[in-house]
Amino acid sequence: MRRATASDHTIKRTSVDLDVDELRAAKKILGTATTRDTINSALREVNRQAALRRAASLVRAGGLNIVQPEDLADLRRV
Repeated sequence: MRRATASDHTIKRTSVDLDVDELRAAKKILGTATTRDTINSALREVNRQAALRRAASLVRAGGLNIVQPEDLADLRRV
């Protein structure tokens, strides 16, 4: 995995206290080697899951026109 650089996007340098056991578990789950990569991967995953929840909510509300498999035959006849 390539590291993000300042030329890619905005980088924020910060100092945080981390639970070492939680960090170790997250590294294992995410397959990352460094604390920086683990935190960045975890942030991307949180954002990805939020986007999936928003998309699922749109689908449930009928906000997306998703073609159902049973409708494909009708569409092919047009």
